[in-house]
This record gives sequence, C-alpha cells and structure tokens, in this order.
Amino acid sequence: MFDRDRSARRSAEPVLEPTYESPDGGFCVRELRRRTIRAAALGITLGAVVSPVTSAVAGTKATPPAQTAASPKWQVFDVPVQGSVSLLSVTATGRDDAWAGGLLVNPRRPPSSPQTPGFRRLAEDPSDDTCNFAKGMFTSVMLHWDGRSWQPTPVPQVARINFLSASSPKDAWASSDCGLLHWDGQKWTSIPYAPVPVQQVSTGAIKAVSAKEAWLAGSTYDNTTQAMGGFVQRWDGRRWRNVPLPDLGDDFSLDGIDARGPRDVWAVGTDYTGNDAHPERLLLLHWNGRTWKRLPEPATAESTQRLTRVRMVTGNDVWVSGWSKTTPGGEAIRHPLLLHWNGRKWAGAKVPDERGELMDVAVSGGQALAVGDTVTPSEPDYTMYALRQAAHGWRTESVPVAGRASLTGLAPIPGGGMWSVGATGDDPDMGPVIARWN
Repeated sequence: MFDRDRSARRSAEPVLEPTYESPDGGFCVRELRRRTIRAAALGITLGAVVSPVTSAVAGTKATPPAQTAASPKWQVFDVPVQGSVSLLSVTATGRDDAWAGGLLVNPRRPPSSPQTPGFRRLAEDPSDDTCNFAKGMFTSVMLHWDGRSWQPTPVPQVARINFLSASSPKDAWASSDCGLLHWDGQKWTSIPYAPVPVQQVSTGAIKAVSAKEAWLAGSTYDNTTQAMGGFVQRWDGRRWRNVPLPDLGDDFSLDGIDARGPRDVWAVGTDYTGNDAHPERLLLLHWNGRTWKRLPEPATAESTQRLTRVRMVTGNDVWVSGWSKTTPGGEAIRHPLLLHWNGRKWAGAKVPDERGELMDVAVSGGQALAVGDTVTPSEPDYTMYALRQAAHGWRTESVPVAGRASLTGLAPIPGGGMWSVGATGDDPDMGPVIARWN
C-alpha cells in the first residue's frame, strides 16, 4: 500500500487517488472506494488495469452482505444495484429523504491519457480526455431513499460521486471526479464551479446550507511550480464564487468543509511545510464572514496526522475525524484521530489506542459516531471500524458488516439515528453497504 510522503509528492505529477496493482495487475479496490485523497499530495502514476465486472449499475437487487453484525443498533438495507459497486457518501434531510452516491468499477480497461483522472485544465470542458479517463474507470452511482427503499436515480455520468450534501428535498449537491451536480427536486444537472487559475483543479468536500448557500473545498496543482494547494468557493443561489484563502504556502491540502451560514464556516486539511520533527501540520481554518483565521492545532507527539471530515453541530461544538500514524519497528500503523472545538480551542479527543482510520464523524439525537476501517499499509486484510462517544471518551462500537469491509460516510437523520455507507470485499466481488444506526 502507498503512503504519501514528502519525497513521493515531488517525484512526479500527482494523481487524484492512489491505485495499487495486485500481483495479477488488477486494482486494489480497497483504496478506490475510499474518499478522495487530495490530489497533489500523491506522486504515483495510474497504471493498473480494472478487473472484469459482469453486471451493470441498474438491475435487480444485489446479493445482501454475506456476514452481518448481530448488534441491534445496526440495520442493513438492500441496495438494488449490480456490479462492483462502492458507496462513498450519504446525506439526509428527513426520515424519508436521503441520498447515497459512489461508483461502479467499469468492466473494461480505461482509455489511455496523459492527464490526471478527476482534474481538468482551466477553461476546458469536463468532457475532455481528463474526464473521459475517469469515466472509463468508473460509472456514477446515485441512490435515493424515499422512506421505504433505496432506488437508483439517473445522473449525468461524472465518474465517482465522492461527496454529497443536501439542505432540503429540493436542494442537494454532489461533488465528483468530473465536477458538480445539483438536485432541484426534479433532476440532477451539471453546474459549473467558478474558474480557478491553476492548471489542475479538483472539486472536493461540499456543504449545502440552503438553496442560496453552499460551500465547496477543492484541490489545485501547478504543473510549472509543482505547488499544491486548495480553494474554497461559495454558492449564492445563482453561481459559485471564489472565497480567497490566506497565504498557506505551496504545499497543503483542504480535505473537509462545513458551514452553518455565511459567517460560520470551517475548512480543514494538512500543511506539509513543517520542520523535520513535525513535517506535517493540521490546517484548521474558520471563516467569520469577512476573513479566514487559522486556529492552533492541539499539541501532539504525532508527526503524521490526516483529516478527513469536519462536522458542525453548533458554533461551539465541532468535530473533525481522521487518523494519525506511528511506526513501531518500522511498520506504519494508523490510529483513529478525533478533534473537538468547544468555542475556544481545539483539543484531541480520547480514543482507543488501536488500529483504525476514521473517514467520517457525525452527531444525531445527542449520540456521536465515527466510522472508517482498520486499513494499515502493510496489512492485506481490513474490517469496518466504528467508535461511539461515551461518558469518558470514545469507545469501540459494533459494525453493520463483519469480514473485509469499510465504512466511508455518515449522515445524521433528523429526529435521530444515522445512515452509513461503504462497501464489502474487493473487486470483482465488491458490494455496496447501506446501514442505519439507531
């Protein structure tokens, strides 16, 4: 498994997400299903071949997961799609309205292209070779919950749907390999984001606040200077506009964004311009409606920390998920990471000292949950991983599916409970998972 570091970042042009070749030349799909890793931080090329898949996205109900947890807290739902499908994100506006999005690994080798999947050159149409490369690898998957069942919904083909957010049944956004999609209550349509003056641009985390308020974080890479960075944009009901960032250097990523309105926004990520003792620093940025302020990160002995999601419960109750890395005996072991903002400062939460990465965190009905998997670069096997907030810190929670599986997204359900999505197995036996935690 590939673990990005400073030497790798500068060794070649970046790609959107690492791909890993198995001995037979196929994808290690364990990483393909994970949330988009910021593009310019990676320095490997995309040369793997997609393994064969025999069925299409829409069709009869898929085979339910073979192994499920016995915990009464989780309910696993049928997912009516076929093929090597993984779900990456989920959002909900009510008990009878939710969206889940992800990808189908296509049963053919993608077309060759010198460009990076998920990126497009400035002023070029997303349908150029760059986007076609991603489309050759993945087919978009979108599912809707109507209170009774999950059903496929047509969307423009935009390769992977990486992030979803909805403010109402008539207002939802999707961020993908090939740009942005918007739901108006009738259909999904492509909406352009504001131009960003860098050769390579990728949309990332997105947050819908209302029909006239949404926020987007993305990644950039300058082919000339090899500078990697990010951008933030705001939707005003008619178009996207850039919100200038402070000077953050030329080696950083933005991996999460959340907002409660135009004057209360958090954007989080990683700053790679640290010193030898701490080569990476966390980016914790707050927007007050006029300016961005970088808040101090909690003191820690960890030199490697990555953030995956930021969630605002209130202005004084904000959570960030991610992972940290230790190297006992030279082996890289990833541990769960949770940070909390109490309105005055950020602090690290007490989590179990065990193997695990957290891809999302959410709070609903007074209950807090974080999910991910137990991936470690040197370990071929992995399982779903979940933590629940308890009286004296976070404790390990049951998971909806046993065996090789991963959880990648959470969505609080108004009135209580949470949706979670992910996948089981590896390609070509990969299958989607949708579960509800009560």
